[in-house]
Amino acid sequence: MTEKRHQPIDFTNIRDLLSVVFKRKYTILAVFVVVFGAAALYAFLAPRIYEAKSILLVKLGREFMRTSEGANSSPGLSVQPETIMKSEISILTSKDLMTRVIRTLGIDRIYPAIAKGSATQTDAEQAAIASFEENLKVMNIPGSGLIQVAFSHGDPSTSATVVNTLVDTFKDKHLDVFGGKTTAFLERQEKAFQERLKESEDNLSNFKLKNKVFSFEEQKTNLIELFGTLDEKLKTAQNEVTELEQRMAFVRSSRWTADLPAETRNQLVALQQKEQGLLERYTENSKMVQTVRQELNALKDAAAKATEQARSVEVARIEGQLAGARARAGSIRAQMRQVEGELNSLDRHGRELQSLKREAAQLEQNHQIYSRKLEESLIMDDMDRQKMVAVSVVQKATVPAFPKKQRLTRSQMLGAGFFGGIAAGIALAIILELMTPGMPTPASAEKSLGVPVLITVTKK
Repeated sequence: MTEKRHQPIDFTNIRDLLSVVFKRKYTILAVFVVVFGAAALYAFLAPRIYEAKSILLVKLGREFMRTSEGANSSPGLSVQPETIMKSEISILTSKDLMTRVIRTLGIDRIYPAIAKGSATQTDAEQAAIASFEENLKVMNIPGSGLIQVAFSHGDPSTSATVVNTLVDTFKDKHLDVFGGKTTAFLERQEKAFQERLKESEDNLSNFKLKNKVFSFEEQKTNLIELFGTLDEKLKTAQNEVTELEQRMAFVRSSRWTADLPAETRNQLVALQQKEQGLLERYTENSKMVQTVRQELNALKDAAAKATEQARSVEVARIEGQLAGARARAGSIRAQMRQVEGELNSLDRHGRELQSLKREAAQLEQNHQIYSRKLEESLIMDDMDRQKMVAVSVVQKATVPAFPKKQRLTRSQMLGAGFFGGIAAGIALAIILELMTPGMPTPASAEKSLGVPVLITVTKK
């Protein structure tokens, strides 16, 4: 006959299970009391955690605008908004900021147990920073420029104080990180450009005095106009000289005749007519004809002498006019050479003058730029002193009236302890029965021996 092995307890038999429960009722009760009592103690005696919250608005302010200390600059957003939010959250969760808050409020106020239980101040501070970091929660509200700062603590007043102190300290830290440190540099640059500008202006003034260049464009325009006027006068004088020379040549030629007096002309005409009349009646060798011709020749000789005298007078008059015209032309040429020399000199000096002007203008522009930037920097410094940053407190942390909602409520904790205690007691009773040698129940005896149990005797 093959031996059969049976479990001491049949888990499908309610009778066996109840038998075990009643047999191990004190064990089950003890386990229940321990588990339920522990759950009840935790539910009633566990410290309440209060969470204070503050909401900050991060604006794209002056801290995030691109600025340059150089002469050429163009303002603009230096970083992306997402990067700005990450940077602000990193500052809020930095250990340096936590250390400032802990030192401001004191470890004994925030974590008195840590302050009493630490051997040194350094150990206490490190432990406080670790707890602070665990209790602090900073998050960016999705789709907005808002940051929520939350801190959990057993004391509601302390939690609110810590959050508000953290926000105030964050503003100071924000200024330290993003605040401009360029005022001193800009002051030096502005002063340097001011000195260079004064030196350049002095050089320009001395150059003008030395070379008598006061208004380059106006002086050049006047000289050009004067040169043009002289050129017109020279042309007029040259035309006059040419005309006089032509007049002189004509007067000296045989084609020129002087105007005879009317009486002389009348006498010549009368003698010529008389000669013609005599020739009609007498021969050329006639004494009367010869006499008239002698008178006519004598009158012509006298007219020729008068003409030569008039020619000499006219030549002398024209020579005087010609000398004057040539003198005027020579004087005008001399004036034009002088004006041309002044123009050339002005052009040479003009290039240097323009260079000095450009240098002075550039220095003045740079000085104005640095003066404006220095003024902006001083305004920013004043705003920094007044803590005017691109971070606004939308909601200040207030003392929370109710503790932070825990994962399980007190009723849920008691229910879990109650049913957990019963389950733990029954489980322990079954384990003990399984570990007990022999046949603890009549059913297990019948299954093990294969014969019915006639009677059971209770052990006392």
